[in-house]
Amino acid sequence: MISFKTVTWYSQLTAIILFVVVWYVGFCVGRYWVSPGRQGTDAPLTGVVNAAVFRCSQPVGSFISGVFYKDRVSLTFSSGRRITMPQTLSADGARYSNGTDKFGAGETLIFWNKGNTAFVTENGTTTYDGCVTK
Repeated sequence: MISFKTVTWYSQLTAIILFVVVWYVGFCVGRYWVSPGRQGTDAPLTGVVNAAVFRCSQPVGSFISGVFYKDRVSLTFSSGRRITMPQTLSADGARYSNGTDKFGAGETLIFWNKGNTAFVTENGTTTYDGCVTK
């Protein structure tokens, strides 16, 4: 007969096994799961194609750090601002924007990259220019 008010050796063993299993499952889920709010900031660098730091002439002393994926880029600006943007259509080079579709509809921020050069426009004004990586 099972008694729920009595502590036995097998109830203690069952509790220990359950504790270890729950802890292990939580550890595994926490290690590999990325919440949507973290995407592009602390997300694991899976699928990285390239990474580069662009030193810019305007504003003087500024830089843009980029991590390039197959279809998007994660940028960190010298001001500390971070953003992840999808790649949009471009005739030449790579173009990324915060627009709502592959054509860049509604975009306010554009990052252009060709070879070892890049620049950024915000609301139609170039804010980072003469950016080069070596």
